Amino acid sequence: MNFLKQLLCSVFLLAVFAGHSIPATAFQDAVPDTVTTPQDSSLTQRVDSLLNDRLARFDSLSSRLEERFFGKSTADEDTSSSLEGNTEEALAQLEQVISWPKVITIIFFFILTYYFTVFVGKLLDNFSERVSKYRLRIKRMVPIVRVITWTLAIYIAIAGIIHPPYATVITVLASVGIAVGLAAQDVLKNLFGGIMLILDRPFQVGDKIQFADHYGEVQQIGLRSSRIVTPGDSVVTIPNGELIRTAVSNANSGALDCLVITNIYLPANCPIEAVKEIAYKAVVSSRFVYLKKPISIMTENEMHERRFILKLKVKAYVLDIRYEFPFQSDVTELILTELTKQGYIRDEFPLKELND
Repeated sequence: MNFLKQLLCSVFLLAVFAGHSIPATAFQDAVPDTVTTPQDSSLTQRVDSLLNDRLARFDSLSSRLEERFFGKSTADEDTSSSLEGNTEEALAQLEQVISWPKVITIIFFFILTYYFTVFVGKLLDNFSERVSKYRLRIKRMVPIVRVITWTLAIYIAIAGIIHPPYATVITVLASVGIAVGLAAQDVLKNLFGGIMLILDRPFQVGDKIQFADHYGEVQQIGLRSSRIVTPGDSVVTIPNGELIRTAVSNANSGALDCLVITNIYLPANCPIEAVKEIAYKAVVSSRFVYLKKPISIMTENEMHERRFILKLKVKAYVLDIRYEFPFQSDVTELILTELTKQGYIRDEFPLKELND
């Protein structure tokens, strides 16, 4: 520190003599040291005052520099040491909150929860198939039971196993919320979509729905996606985010019975009254029909391949939504067989069946 002062002193002295140069006449008129003139005395006093003033300023500046740099470094060391102490304390608390035994316990607990939800879901499905009258009601309990089970499992894992401090929970939730919101927007959209489907219930498990080009029975409503089974026994998985923002047609809206429309195309010269009577008898004689609901038979005249044809539209309800296609096949066979027997249909007239 003394060396730094001496060095800075030398620099300031050079600056003083460079900025306040002594007049050349003073040195030219100077006499030997034994002789002192009034001009030399005043010049010496002036130089001494300037040097004292500059040295006083330098001492003040050096004290400020020493206080600023060396004092601040000491404070920084104290601050860094305190921060290191706080970090070590936080890590110690974190190790106490989340330890390897707790992590392993949570993993096994979630595995047991998963198998429990699968077991309960299969149990309810099997029970609903045995009690066909309450099949849809029982199946609709599966997604609700799944959501409640996982909610309780997460709560038990956090509050019972980890048992973190309240401040830690708030901090972790805020950090996780920001991270998840930025990195998993699609997952969150499907998750909230599944919750909205369970609460709003535009369709439920067991309903027949039409989504875009897919038509079938709703097999499962999950938190991320839903599944429907098509008539071709194919399972279609649809993200819940798509289901809540796209129009979905529901055929039965939670009821066990369902309206089924069967379209049959006949020659235009067929007697309408006789055809309608035959169609009505075919419907009431089917083992799949639900006679407590009304039966409607209508006809339309359409043009097909430059020929007029008679479109027979048969509307009736079935006992179970799963009897939709067997009922259509049964009614079509009975009507065409009876019309052929009575001679209303001949080989030269093209027939076309279309099931909607």
